Amino acid sequence: MTSADRYTAVDYWRGGGPIVKEAAQAALTGSDVDLANFLAVAEDLTFQDERVSAARVASMGGTELMTAARTALFETPDALWEFLYDGWEAPMEQDNRVRAAQIMDVGGPNVQGAARAALNGTPEDVLKFLREGQYKQREQDERVQVAQVMGSGGTNVQLAARLALSGSAADIREFLEVGQYVALAKDQEHATVAQLAQQAKEAGKLAAKETAAAKAESAKAVQASQLAKEAAQKAATEAEAARGDTAKAARAAGRAATAATQAAASAQTAIEASRAANTSARVAANAASQAAAAAAGASQAASKARNAAADAAVDANDAHAANLAAQSARTAADGATLAADAADQAAIAADEAGKAAHSAASAGANAQLAADAAVEASGYAGQSSAAGAEARAAAATARRHAAEANRAAAAAEALAAKAAKAAREAGVAARSAATHANNAATFAEEAAKDAGNAAKAAGRSTNHAKAATDAANVATAAVAKAQDIYKIAREVEAEELLGRTNAGIERARDDQAEANASTTAQAALEQAAKDRDTERNRLVSEAAKPGSDLSTIAASGRKLAVLVMQNGTAWGRAAAEEVLTGTDDDVIDYLRIGWATAKEGDDRSYVERLAEESETEEVRNAAEVALDGNAATVTEFIDNGQYKVAAQSMRVAIAQVIGDAGPVLKESGLAALNSDDPKKFSKFLTSAQFTARTQDERVRAAQLFDTGSPEVKSAARIALEDSPQSLHAFIVSGQYQAQRKDYLAATHVAQIQKMIADAAKVAATAQQNAATAQKVAATARKAAAEATEWAKKASDSSTKAKTYADEAAQHAKAAEASAASAAASARTARDAANSADVAASDAARSAADATLSSEMAQASASTAWHYADEAKQSAIDAGKDAEAARKAAIEAFTIAVQKEREEAEARRKAAVAAKEKAKNDPGARAREMYRCNQGYIPCDPEGSARWCQHNETYCDILAHSDEFAAAMKALLNATSVVIDLNSLEACMREKDFEHCRSFAVDALVGAKARALEKAYDKLKLLKRICTKCFPPGTKVLMGDGSRKDIEDVRPGDHVLATDPVSGQTVVSEVTRQILTEDDKNFNELTIATRAGPEKLTATYEHPFWSPSRQDWIEAGSLTPGTTLLSSDKSTVQVQENRSFTQRQTTYNLTVADIHTYYVLAGQTPILVHNSNGSCGIWQSQFDDLPKGKQGHVREMPDEQTMRAAFERWTAGAEKLPARGPKIPDVYRLEDGTVIQWRTASGSGGAAIDITPGSGGKPLKVHLP
Repeated sequence: MTSADRYTAVDYWRGGGPIVKEAAQAALTGSDVDLANFLAVAEDLTFQDERVSAARVASMGGTELMTAARTALFETPDALWEFLYDGWEAPMEQDNRVRAAQIMDVGGPNVQGAARAALNGTPEDVLKFLREGQYKQREQDERVQVAQVMGSGGTNVQLAARLALSGSAADIREFLEVGQYVALAKDQEHATVAQLAQQAKEAGKLAAKETAAAKAESAKAVQASQLAKEAAQKAATEAEAARGDTAKAARAAGRAATAATQAAASAQTAIEASRAANTSARVAANAASQAAAAAAGASQAASKARNAAADAAVDANDAHAANLAAQSARTAADGATLAADAADQAAIAADEAGKAAHSAASAGANAQLAADAAVEASGYAGQSSAAGAEARAAAATARRHAAEANRAAAAAEALAAKAAKAAREAGVAARSAATHANNAATFAEEAAKDAGNAAKAAGRSTNHAKAATDAANVATAAVAKAQDIYKIAREVEAEELLGRTNAGIERARDDQAEANASTTAQAALEQAAKDRDTERNRLVSEAAKPGSDLSTIAASGRKLAVLVMQNGTAWGRAAAEEVLTGTDDDVIDYLRIGWATAKEGDDRSYVERLAEESETEEVRNAAEVALDGNAATVTEFIDNGQYKVAAQSMRVAIAQVIGDAGPVLKESGLAALNSDDPKKFSKFLTSAQFTARTQDERVRAAQLFDTGSPEVKSAARIALEDSPQSLHAFIVSGQYQAQRKDYLAATHVAQIQKMIADAAKVAATAQQNAATAQKVAATARKAAAEATEWAKKASDSSTKAKTYADEAAQHAKAAEASAASAAASARTARDAANSADVAASDAARSAADATLSSEMAQASASTAWHYADEAKQSAIDAGKDAEAARKAAIEAFTIAVQKEREEAEARRKAAVAAKEKAKNDPGARAREMYRCNQGYIPCDPEGSARWCQHNETYCDILAHSDEFAAAMKALLNATSVVIDLNSLEACMREKDFEHCRSFAVDALVGAKARALEKAYDKLKLLKRICTKCFPPGTKVLMGDGSRKDIEDVRPGDHVLATDPVSGQTVVSEVTRQILTEDDKNFNELTIATRAGPEKLTATYEHPFWSPSRQDWIEAGSLTPGTTLLSSDKSTVQVQENRSFTQRQTTYNLTVADIHTYYVLAGQTPILVHNSNGSCGIWQSQFDDLPKGKQGHVREMPDEQTMRAAFERWTAGAEKLPARGPKIPDVYRLEDGTVIQWRTASGSGGAAIDITPGSGGKPLKVHLP
C-alpha cells in the first residue's frame, strides 16, 4: 500500500462517523492487508454511519420528516445520501407549516395574523415565525388581554394590570395567569357568571392547545419508536448473520445500542405526550369547575327572579324589581350557556387527550421491543465485547423509560376520561341552570305585568316560591359537582407531578451515568497519555538495540500514532496525522525525534495560552518571560513556575470560595491553604473544590427533600439522582424555581377553593331567598306554621352563606399571600440565575477561547510539519541521501516554527491589550450580557453540553448541510446556546468558518477565530494547491535570467524559484508543463512597476505571494494596495484588479525543489506558486451543465458524454483505491477534491460524485 492509501485512510478517520473511525483506526495500526480491506469496505461503513445519522435526524423531526427518513433508510445508499444532503428540507418545511398552523389555531389575533402571513409566504417566512415571530406576537396578544381586563376591572385589577403593562413579558403572563384573579378578589365579593364563563372559555382554549401538543408528541413518539424498533431489529438480524465475524457483529451491536438509545428518547417523548394530556385534563377540570360555578350563579339569578315574581304577585310596588331581576336572570342564563359551551369543548379536548395518551403507549411497547433486539444483538457480539455491553446498557435504559411511558400513558388516559365526564356533567348543569334562569325571567316579567292581582296572588306566589326552591337546589347541586371536580383536578395534578418526577429521575440517571462515564473516560485519557509516553520510550529503546526489527517497531509506532491522533494534544495530533501517511522510516524518526518535538510544541502552546488568557497579570508576565527561553525553560515553567507565580492569587481565590461554603468544602479549602503548596492550591481550585461542593450540596438537597413542599421535593429528588452540575444548578437557583411552582400551585388551589366557596355562598343565598319566598307564599295562603318553618330554613341558609363567605375571604387571603411568595421566589431565582449566567458566560468564552487556541496550535503544527515533509521530499527528489533529506526537513521545520511563533506573539499581545481595554470599559459587561441573552455566545456550557449529549445529531449532521442547524433550531425551538455550541464544534471539526461567524460578535473570540481561519486557509493552500493557470504569451523568468513564453517552457528547462518564507532563491528544474484547454474565469491585474503600470492576467484562483499579507493570495482576492514579491526581493503594488470571463487554453508548470516561479508584468518578475497536478477544470464545466431537480445536481445527456467529462476532470489526478464494484474509479485532485465514477445510482444509470476539497456540499452529475 502507498502513502496515498494511508492518507486516504487518515481522511476517512478524520471525517467519518463512529463506525468508520473505529475501522480506520484498526486499519491504520494493522498490516497492508488490513488497510486494503478497510479501503474496500469504507464506503459500506460510511453507509452504516449515515443510517445512524438519518435515524437521529428522523427522531428530531415531525411526522413528515420521520416518514421521509424511514423511506430513505430502507432504500439505496444513494437515496440515503440524498436524504441527508438535502432530502430532509421539503419534509422539514412541511412539518414547519403544520406547526405554524397548529399555533395559529390556538393563538390570539396577532399570532393568527402573523401565522397566516407566514403560511402565505416562503419557507423562510414560516421558519422566522416559528423561531421568533410567534413569541413576539403572543406578547402583543397578551398585552391586549391585559388592557381588556384593565378596562373592565375594578380599582385593584386596574392597578395590578397597570403594573404588569409596565413590566416584562413574564410579568404580563403572570398577571393573566394569577394576578388578575387575586386583584379581582379584592375588588368584588365573587366573580360574576359572565366572568366565570369567560374563564371557562379561556380554560377550554388552553385545554385544546394542550391536546394538540399531546397529539403531536404522541404521533412523534409512535413514529420515532417504530423507526428505532425497526433499526434495532435490523441490527440484531445483521449481528446474527455476522456471528462468525466478531468485528462485524460488534458494529451491528453498536448500531443496535444506538437504536435502543433512540427508542429511550422516543419513550421520553411519549411521556411528554402523557404530560400534555394530563395538562389538558387538568385544564378541562378547571373549565368544568368554572362552568359548575357559573351554573350556581345562574341558578341563584333564577331563584332571585322567582322571588321577585312572588313578591310582585302580592305587591304591585315590586313590579319594577321583578323586571330588573328578569334582566339579571337572562344575563346569567347567557353566561351559563357560554360556560356550558366551554365545558363541552374542554370535554372534547380531554377525550382527544386521552386518545393521544392511549396512542403514546404503543411507543413504550416499541421501545421494549427495541431493547429486546439490542440485547439479542449484544449476545452475538460477545459478552465481553464493549459494543455488547453498550447495547445491554442501552437496552436497560430503554426499558426503564418504556416502563414509565406505559405507566404515564395509562394514568393520563384514565384521568382524561374522568375530566371529560366531569366537564360534560358540568355543561349539562350549566345548561339546566340557564333554562331555569330564562324560565324564571319570563315568569318575573309576566308577574310584573300582572302585579298586585289579589285573586291570583296566593297561587302565583306559591308557584314562584316552589320554582325558586327548585333553582336553589340546582345551585346547590352545581356546588357539589364543583367540589367533585376539584378532587379530580387534584388527582390530575398529583399524577402530573408524579409523572414529571419519574421522568426527571430517569433522565437524571442517564445524565449521571454519562457524567460517570465522562469522569472515567477522562481518567482513562490521563492514564493513556502516561502509557503512551511509556510505550514511546520502550519503542525508542528497542529501536536503538543492534539488529532490532524496525518494521515491527514501526507497526507499533503506527498504533501509538493513531492513539495520539485520536486523543492527543494539538502538536501531537498534527505530528501523528503526518507520520501515519509516511514510511516505516518516517515512523521511526517520529518516535526518536518527532515525538519530543511535538511535546515541546504542545508545552509552548500551553504557555502561550497562559500568556494570553490567564486572568492573573503575574502569570501572563511570567509566561512571556518563559517563552523567551528554550524548551527546558518552558517545561520548567509548566511543571513549577506557573504555580509559584500564581500562589498568592490562588490563596485569595480559595478564600473567596470557602467564604460562605458548606462544611466539607470549607474543610477542603482550609486543608489546601494550610498545605502552603501552590500545586495543591491549583488542584483544589480546578477539581477538589467541586468534589467537596457536591458533598455539601447533596446534604442540602436531602434536607430540602425531607422538609420541602411537593415541587421542591420533586426537584430535590431528581437533583440527587443527577450529575454534580445539575445538583449545583438546583442548589443555586432550581430550588427557588421549584418553590415558586409550589406557591403558584397553592395560589391556584386557593383561587379554586375561593370560587367553590363563593358558589356555595351563592347557592346558600339562593336557598335563603327561596325559603323567604316560600314563607311569603305560605303567609299569603294563611299557613302560619308552614311560614314559620320556612323562616327558620331561611335563617339557617343565611348562616351557611355567611360561613361560606368567610371561607372565601380566607381563601382569597391565602391566594394573595401565595402569589406574593411566588413573586419573591421568582425574584430570588432570577437573581441567582443572573449571577450564574455571568459565571457561565465567562466559562463559555474561556471554553471557546481555549478551543480556538488548541486548534490554532494544531494548524501551526500542521503547517510546520508540512514544510518539513515538503523539504524532505524535495531533497529526495534531488537525489540527496536520507540524512541530508532529514536535515532539510529539520531546517524547514525550524524556519516555519519560528515564523509561526512570531505571528502568534503578535496576535497574543494584541489580544492581551484588547482584554485590558475591555476590562476597563464599564459598559463591557452589560453589552456582553446582552449578547449572551441574545444567544450570540453560549451562556450555559454545562447545560448545552448535556443537551448535545442527548442530541448528537447536531454534532453529526452539520457536515451534511449548512442550513440544517438553523432549520432544526426552528423545528425544535432549541435555544441559541445549543446552536452556538454546535457551531463551534462544526467550526473546529469541519474547519468551516461560516459556523464561526456567531462568535465574531465577541471581539476577542472573533479575532482569534479570524486568525485561525487564515491559518487553515494557508494550510489548505500549502497542502492542496489546486492547479492555477496563465494564458499563452505570459512570460516566465528562466534560471539564466532570460524570458520565455509559458507555452514554450518544457520539462528539463530551468526557472528561478524562491521560498518566500525562508527567502531562499534557487534555480529549479521544470518537471512538467500543464495544459488546460478551456479555462473560463480570469483576473487582469494592473501592477505599479518602476517602468509604470503593467498588466498581468491569471486564472482567478492562481496564488500570488503577498509580503504585506504574508500569505499566498488568489488572483481574484488581490485588492488595490496589496504588495507582491519581485525577484530582487523588492515589492510592487496591485493598482487594479479586473475580473472577466472567456474561454481559452491556459498553462502552468510543475517545479522541483522549491515549488514556485516568476511570471512577468512587463519587465518585472512576480512570484507565483507552481502546480503539481491537473487544473480543476471540472468546476467551470460543472456550473455550465443543465441543472437537475436539486441544486447540487447537474445532468448530462448520455453515459458516453459523462464518461468523457470524467476523464477530462481527473486527468493527471491521483488514483485512489476502488470503493467497491459500483465505484471502480476514484481520483483525488491536488486541492483535495475527490471525483468518483459510480456505475449505478439511485437516479438511474451511471453518475459522477464530486466532493469538493474546499468543503461544502457534495455534488453529483447523472443522466436526465
